[in-house]
Amino acid sequence: MTARTSRPADSDVLPPAVVAFDAVAPQFDQRYGQWASVRAQRRAVQKELLRAFPPDAALLELGGGTGDDAIHLASRGRRVLLTDGSRSMLACAQAKIRDARLEHRITTHAITLERLRDLPRTMIPSMPVRFDGAYSNFAAFNCITDLAGVASDLADLLRPGAPVLLVIFGPVSVGEVLVQLWKGDARAAFRRLSSGDIPARVAGREFTVRYPSPRQVADRFAPWFRLVRTRGVGIFVPPSAAEPSISRFPRLLAILEALDRGASAPLALLADHVLLQFERV
Repeated sequence: MTARTSRPADSDVLPPAVVAFDAVAPQFDQRYGQWASVRAQRRAVQKELLRAFPPDAALLELGGGTGDDAIHLASRGRRVLLTDGSRSMLACAQAKIRDARLEHRITTHAITLERLRDLPRTMIPSMPVRFDGAYSNFAAFNCITDLAGVASDLADLLRPGAPVLLVIFGPVSVGEVLVQLWKGDARAAFRRLSSGDIPARVAGREFTVRYPSPRQVADRFAPWFRLVRTRGVGIFVPPSAAEPSISRFPRLLAILEALDRGASAPLALLADHVLLQFERV
C-alpha cells in the first residue's frame, strides 16, 4: 500500500448526506472531536477494530471522514484504504495522516458507498485485489437506502471469511430519549422509532437517515455476509446531543464508560450506536 491519494471515481451528483458533511468538514474535528462523549464512544469502537483485524491486515474503511480510525489502526500496524465521498473530509484526513507520518500505511480515495462497485477500476495499482476486512464507524450506513446493493458490491472486494464491522445508530437510544426529553423535544426523543426516511440537517444541508434494526441490516447483508456479533456503543455514555454539557463531568463519564463495557452485549439494542460484526461468507 502506498502513500499516494488515488483518483476519485467518476460519479453523478453526490448524495445529500455527503454534501452536508462535505460542508462541515473544516469544522468537524473542532466541533465533534473535542466532545468527551464522542471520544469515549470512539475508544470503544477502536478496541473492537483492533480485536477484529490482525497486524498488517489490508483494510477498507467506508465513510472514513477525517481519518481518526484509520490513523489509530495504521499506527498499530494495519494498512488502510480510507474512502469517503467528501473530498473536503479527505483533505482533512490527508493533513492528519501527514502529521502522523503514516502515508506509507494509509491511502485515501474519494468514492461514495453508492458507487462502491466502481472501486476496482478507480483504485491505484498497488491496492490489494481482495481486502482482509472492512469497517465503517459512526453511522455512514444509516444514510444508505439500498443496503443490499452496497453489501453485494462490498462482498466483491473482500476475501472469504473477512470480518466487516459496521457501527450504525441503534434502533432505540435510551440516552437520546432522556436527553431530548430533558430538552423538551419529544419529536427528536422518539425519532428512531419511525420507519422509513427521517429528516436530518448538518451545516444547513438537509438529508435523510434511517434507523434499521440489526436484524434488518443482517437480512439485507445476506447471503454475502453472516452476522456474528452485536455490541452496544454508548449505552450509559450519552449521545452527542448531551454535548457540550456532559464534557464538563469527566469523572462521571469515566464511570459511564466503564458501565458501557459491562453492558455492551446484553443491552446492545438500547445504545446510541450498535456495532455489527459480519463475516464474508
